[in-house]
Amino acid sequence: MARTTILISDDDEENRNFLKTLFQDDYTVAVTENGRQAMEYLMQNHQDVAILLLDVHMPVVDGRALLKVLKVKKVTDRIPIVMMTTTLDSELVKECYANGAADFILKPFTPEIVVGRVKNTISLYHSSAQLKSIISQQTAQIKEKNQELKAYNDRLIEVMSSIIEFRNLESNAHIKKIKGITRILAQAMIKLYGREYRLTPEKVDVIESASALHDIGMIAIPDAILLKPGKLTPDEFEVVKSHTTRGCEILEQIKELQNKDYIEISYNICRHHHEKYDGSGYPDHLAGDDIPVEAQIVSIADVYDSLISDRSYRDAFDMDKAYSMIINGDAGVFSDKILDCFKRSRLLIEAFCKQYS
Repeated sequence: MARTTILISDDDEENRNFLKTLFQDDYTVAVTENGRQAMEYLMQNHQDVAILLLDVHMPVVDGRALLKVLKVKKVTDRIPIVMMTTTLDSELVKECYANGAADFILKPFTPEIVVGRVKNTISLYHSSAQLKSIISQQTAQIKEKNQELKAYNDRLIEVMSSIIEFRNLESNAHIKKIKGITRILAQAMIKLYGREYRLTPEKVDVIESASALHDIGMIAIPDAILLKPGKLTPDEFEVVKSHTTRGCEILEQIKELQNKDYIEISYNICRHHHEKYDGSGYPDHLAGDDIPVEAQIVSIADVYDSLISDRSYRDAFDMDKAYSMIINGDAGVFSDKILDCFKRSRLLIEAFCKQYS
């Protein structure tokens, strides 16, 4: 059943009326003056609410207190809560994110930003709900048949990859390039170091497929940080870095629905694709071959594609420059064996990536 109501909770009548005017043509809009009224409304109509716009400071029960209650009751798992405030001090941001806030909207309101952010958040939660529905509907069949399990794994990764693209503003080409580069490098690894790393063609298939989920945790990073045009603060960068562990939390929720190889390899890639061979990466500062080989492969694929792609803060490097930066260690430290495979696979990788230039 579609959720069609935007619930606004703000003690300022002018703010309530302004927000109601923005959304009343596309949604049913309900308004409350404090957190207690908002809670009462949710108790009666939670199945209809698509999003809650919640003022931080209100009488009776303020937004911060209500958010904590909604977190405990797991309402934040089903309904996105966007906090409204005049300032974004770091303690407030940390507290609200920890209690399940989906995003922040700053006052005074900018109509285009408010509308875009609200609709984007609703779409994200709707996509997540569809994903949960797919998982729920297919569980019984997946547990019965291995072939169906394989098909489901592929479909699940496809859906989750689509959410990554939508949430992180990455193109479909990025996901395809990561998968393609990963396969090329993994096949080189089999020829040169397959026995050492226990690589098989079947495992390469799984690594290629799971590589699409390397940034699944980005769907948990708020728009206010993910889409920020300027330089991130240290606190904001820490939030972005948490996509590695947040992604693993998402994978944990579906581990019973994937076979052991898929979930273990997906987990390793998601958590460790930003580790560096010298221990300077994150989140666990692993070094050497303590980093799972699948994560090492996806890491260099991700770095290479990032270098040859335009970013908001720089233009793309040409392939010669990107290659040199990786070989010379200017883009992070990789193992000699991974670099050996990268060197031997250079022409194949460049030819593959040129299809998407």
